[in-house]
Amino acid sequence: MVSAVFILNPAAGHGRAEGVWNAFRGDILRAMPDAVCLRTDGPGHAATLAREALAGGAKLLVAVGGDGTFSEVLEGAMSAPAALRDAAALASLPAGSGCDFARHLGYPKDRAGLLDLLTRGRRRLVDAGRARFTGEDGSQHERHFINIAAFGIAGEVARRVHRTGKPMGGKLSYAVTSVGALLGAKAKSLRLSADGRDLSGRYHMGVLANTSSMGGGMLIAPGAVDDDGAFDLVLVSDMSRFRLLRNMPRIYSGSHLGQEGVSLLRVRVLKAESDEAVYLNIDGEAEGMLPASFEILPKAVPVLAPPAAAA
Repeated sequence: MVSAVFILNPAAGHGRAEGVWNAFRGDILRAMPDAVCLRTDGPGHAATLAREALAGGAKLLVAVGGDGTFSEVLEGAMSAPAALRDAAALASLPAGSGCDFARHLGYPKDRAGLLDLLTRGRRRLVDAGRARFTGEDGSQHERHFINIAAFGIAGEVARRVHRTGKPMGGKLSYAVTSVGALLGAKAKSLRLSADGRDLSGRYHMGVLANTSSMGGGMLIAPGAVDDDGAFDLVLVSDMSRFRLLRNMPRIYSGSHLGQEGVSLLRVRVLKAESDEAVYLNIDGEAEGMLPASFEILPKAVPVLAPPAAAA
């Protein structure tokens, strides 16, 4: 039985993931002689590999890539029987363009620190989100997320990045694409119900944050706690494009919160609808549109955290 399975996305980080695995491979196999590395062959394959690995008795699943790869591994784990998922742990060997989840957990950036985490890190339980949403063809879909689910401008940015890729790397590509989206931004009329409370109005964006950052370091919800049983819901109300652009740099420090038109509240369930086309961003991926519903799944996912930070 293989105890540790590394799931490598060769496309992550413009091909950087393969080099990261090769750099760590020798040390990892010395520390975990029965570890194996499986390569994905396209979108969705990481979820299949993760589910099969858990069925085969794996106790550690490591996503070698970025947030998209980790999110697929999460989806595979969440589709596996709970007993198998609860007996394992998910981790990341950061090699993608974003890596917001690793950043949130405080993963070390140096080689020795990452090896220490993979071999001596401790399990802790974190929340996950579940989204039920509509495809562009009207079909119904469901998937899980670990970082954020967002709608409005963030969904438009994800669609643009999907079309153009990330030629300038994750952080800069997201920043430049975000500026382009803001220049043409128009608030949408949304019907929102948060834990039964009516929040309907005109908004540019809504973000349900389970962790603190998105888009390669945008600190959208700096106070987000990943095991508190609630999302941090950040809403950006109707405002001028000038104000949107002026506020954008603040998102990298978290100082956008408290600005006029930007609100924060904690929610467990959000239902969102609109008569206009409003697109979604789920863990950085362009994924469907409204209507949609989002709910928190408390302490649903065991992850590997740095030894000093583990609870």
